[in-house]
Amino acid sequence: MPFPSTVRRVAVPALALSAVVGCSSTTGTPATSGVPAAPAAAAASIAAPAGPSVTDYLSYVGGKAGAADQSKSPIGIGWINVEGGPGGSPEATLGAQAAVRYVNEKLGGIGGHPLKLQVCTVTSAEEEGQKCGQQLLNDSSVAAVAVGNLFVGDRSFTSVIAGQKPILVGVATGPSLSTAKNTFALFGDLPHVFGPWGTYARDTLKAKTAAVIHTNTQGDKVAATAVVGALKAAGMTVKAVGFDPQATDLLGPATAAGAQTADVIVPLSIGAGCVGIAKALKQLGVRKPVVSTPICLTPDVAQGLGGDLPAWTYGIAQTLPTDATAADSKAFLTASAPAGLDAGTASKVFAPVAWTTILTYAKMFNSIGADKVTPATVAPALMAFHGPVAMGAPEVNCGKYADAPAVCNDQARFYQYQGKGQFQPLTGWLRPVAG
Repeated sequence: MPFPSTVRRVAVPALALSAVVGCSSTTGTPATSGVPAAPAAAAASIAAPAGPSVTDYLSYVGGKAGAADQSKSPIGIGWINVEGGPGGSPEATLGAQAAVRYVNEKLGGIGGHPLKLQVCTVTSAEEEGQKCGQQLLNDSSVAAVAVGNLFVGDRSFTSVIAGQKPILVGVATGPSLSTAKNTFALFGDLPHVFGPWGTYARDTLKAKTAAVIHTNTQGDKVAATAVVGALKAAGMTVKAVGFDPQATDLLGPATAAGAQTADVIVPLSIGAGCVGIAKALKQLGVRKPVVSTPICLTPDVAQGLGGDLPAWTYGIAQTLPTDATAADSKAFLTASAPAGLDAGTASKVFAPVAWTTILTYAKMFNSIGADKVTPATVAPALMAFHGPVAMGAPEVNCGKYADAPAVCNDQARFYQYQGKGQFQPLTGWLRPVAG
């Protein structure tokens, strides 16, 4: 789950079951878009193991129960995120701030020292990344940098940092992040996060053809390219069609993409786009599986479809926080709520991704020792980190890909939405088709 305009909002939603449909009614018929609620082919994957998960945060970060000593010098984490403009993700900053608060109030800080988040935001322009890079690089209190959803400004930002301070990213949505020096993407980048879509479609759905329907925005075009590449690598014939973000009747794009005859349909959009695609597929009488990112799991989509979300399959690079069977989802929701992350904010992908990013830094810092945390010590600790990732895969491998050395993960899981806030896990962690 999760991808620029697709990743910009939900690569991994973090909402309580009741928050899946927000203020929308859940009493109506699920918006199935003509797709069976539980595709038979998907059922074969249900027994796939998910692996160990992180539920004890105190033990995980190596902390000490209680509050940090505010009289001790703080350990700074730089934070950069796109927000305040179109497609921004303010929920990422809120998730990071909640995690810092949780570490300081419940996990003893870092060896008693409080964490401090130094925030710099990008609104919409590439050059704003340069400003943030200079600010965080020149701040001597910042030992390392965390990234939210930096789909613009990443090139100028990474060129300024230039490996002088380690950078930890949740999902690398900006094109330069996957190759930047001393950068580590816990949940991967778009090409690798979308890779398992090909594995799932080929091995579970036995698909031969695919239709990709996406918004004509920069982010969704990048995401569509990644999905098409993954599906083709799995041996499928793929047709991708884009549509204007303002369009509401998407019957034409769905038809042009061959949704009526394709073995699998992949929608890449947000809000009204998800609604339009679901309505078009229902109008066409499509009965084949629809495999979406969790970007469509938002209250406005449910509202636009009469009270519930599309009964599609959803892929995600993180444990789905609405998965009632997942202990790590329960741990996240239980800990983050009193730390200030309300259900509405937690329902947006980059909030839990940011939460994980900060907890990972806390784990690294504690392992190093508060008095030894420097850019020079943090980078090797991140390179040596192999998981498990909180709310993520049980194991990661930073540096696995020579052409994308920052990518630490290439795995995703898939869930079937059954209506009224209920999800069924379909797979454990899947990897891309071996190339």
